[in-house]
Amino acid sequence: MNVLYAILYVIAVIGLLLAAVLFSESQLLRSPTGVLMLFGAGLFASLGFLLFGHTRFDEQPSNEQDENPLRS
Repeated sequence: MNVLYAILYVIAVIGLLLAAVLFSESQLLRSPTGVLMLFGAGLFASLGFLLFGHTRFDEQPSNEQDENPLRS
């Protein structure tokens, strides 16, 4: 399952890079509004990594409570 996630991650990153290249060819990016939109998208992504980068979504919390080792 980890291999599948790695492959999907690589595909997503390559897709985002290709979308950025295609977006850079548009006339919208060459205007002040386009530059502001690009800055906003970068800020949104950066804040997302800063705020939620420590969160792991693949781990399931265990419901089992650890037994006290001092108890016999």
